[in-house]
Amino acid sequence: KVLNKNIYNRLKVTMVHGKKDESVPVTYLKKVLKLFKNAERKLVIIKKGDHSLSSKNWLKVLIKELNFIVNSLL
Repeated sequence: KVLNKNIYNRLKVTMVHGKKDESVPVTYLKKVLKLFKNAERKLVIIKKGDHSLSSKNWLKVLIKELNFIVNSLL
């Protein structure tokens, strides 16, 4: 049901995806991002990242993206 609705709010939407994710295909994230019609959209793909993105390196990427979003709100 969610993929059948458009969202017109002005938001910043960032999705981070591991290219080696075997649980969720990147095409699904692209479909979700298309729902945000007026949003500033960003998709970050981590080439060697898996589904959990829980290694120290991947967590640094997540923290960097979160900091960017938070700082843009201030």
